Amino acid sequence: METITTRLRGASLSLDLITKLYDRLDQFRVPSFSGKWMTLPCVTFKLGPLSISSNRSERVFRAETTVLGTVEIRTEEDLSRFKSLYLVHPWVDFLLDRQSVGSILETLPEESTDEQSSTIGELPSLPGPSTTHLAAPRSRKLASRFGLSFGRQTATRSRDGDDVSLRPPSSLSQTDKQMRALRMLARLSQPFGALLLTPSGNVAAYRRVATERAITVQVEEITPAVLNKLIEGVSVLDVL
Repeated sequence: METITTRLRGASLSLDLITKLYDRLDQFRVPSFSGKWMTLPCVTFKLGPLSISSNRSERVFRAETTVLGTVEIRTEEDLSRFKSLYLVHPWVDFLLDRQSVGSILETLPEESTDEQSSTIGELPSLPGPSTTHLAAPRSRKLASRFGLSFGRQTATRSRDGDDVSLRPPSSLSQTDKQMRALRMLARLSQPFGALLLTPSGNVAAYRRVATERAITVQVEEITPAVLNKLIEGVSVLDVL
């Protein structure tokens, strides 16, 4: 981590731009839950046109992205029927090093509902960190639908209170913030387990697709243009 941070510091990257990305991510709290919805702070990557090859058991889709380069998705689903697809980096707390890193799907709820089994079935373990804790059993069940498990904090909110997801401004000194921002960028350059989402019909929300296999991707190269794309991609999505 320190080696990567040192290399990034020596690169021709604007600290102001890196800090801007850090501030955009740091304003968000942990994912929150209301009913069947999850409000997910994340970094989004829109997929370009898909190419497809197939074998007996699965289809292999490839697409270009500005930041991740060529990505490959193996699934039984026909992704070509979706108008738009987004890979998302959901591990904001890990990027900001807010707490010690946990693992994905450390604890799945023992019981499941008919609704869960009929919609998504068993989700694979995703190769990526997550550090948010969902104490309520209902929240744990909902999180498991998205292939996520969490560490220590609890977050629930009313769907009327959008501002609840925002954190108060940071009181760090500029030097400390820049160092944290560099460490954030070092973590962002590592491989991560992405979620694949598509808009959900006429509802202003997204749903997860291609859930049977983990999708591991990595930012190709950190450049000023990529930093701007990452800043543009910071978002809060409602996920069903």
